[in-house]
Amino acid sequence: MFDRKIEAAVEKALSRRTIRPDGKLTLEGYHPLPEIMGALFEWLLIPFQGADILVQVRYPRSAQLPDVDKLYTVINKEKEEKKLSRQEMIDIMNIYEACCRAVLNNPTFEELEMEIHGRDRVRLNDLKLLETLREKLNQVTSDHDRYELQKEIDEKELVTGYTLPADTMLALTNIALGVGISDIKKMTKDKLKVAYSKARLYGQRPSDFIGGLFTDGDRQNIDDYATLIGLEKDA
Repeated sequence: MFDRKIEAAVEKALSRRTIRPDGKLTLEGYHPLPEIMGALFEWLLIPFQGADILVQVRYPRSAQLPDVDKLYTVINKEKEEKKLSRQEMIDIMNIYEACCRAVLNNPTFEELEMEIHGRDRVRLNDLKLLETLREKLNQVTSDHDRYELQKEIDEKELVTGYTLPADTMLALTNIALGVGISDIKKMTKDKLKVAYSKARLYGQRPSDFIGGLFTDGDRQNIDDYATLIGLEKDA
């Protein structure tokens, strides 16, 4: 009886430290996302224009993802409350779409895109409005009115240029990057400064001095940003 109580107490303590579906203890260091999750495939409910749909995701390795450095650069720019250019917005959406392609397994990205195409009433209405705005632009003579109208057209083009809804693309991108699983969001400038200083002192990488659980793709990002912050401090 006493042994069973001890066993139950130990299992309870271990369960609080477990995030993996296979029951293994939380890992430390840098690992591919499938290894962190303890699975390559998983069925998940993801948002779809405010509702939820069930899809099977494939947890990717960092090598299977697009170059997300640009994404992190833009995110940092947004944090500094700087306005993004149209090209930066397009770059972000292209990265989102590439992440969706890498993550969706059943249905595939192409299958989901075909299912939506021609049936999404909101997108069809936006496409019709975009066509009307373009026709109107040809008739406007005022520079101010043309500028405002072109801004509206640019915004609509961003919305209609991608088939999947924004909430779906964001959710799948977060899954691809291991957001909420990795400790990357816990990084601070102070931690990165210390890691950079230690790396220079011991001739190692800044990421060698950052504790926590990270994807294999996080390692290079930590090294890059620690070095950037460290060089700014030394300048």
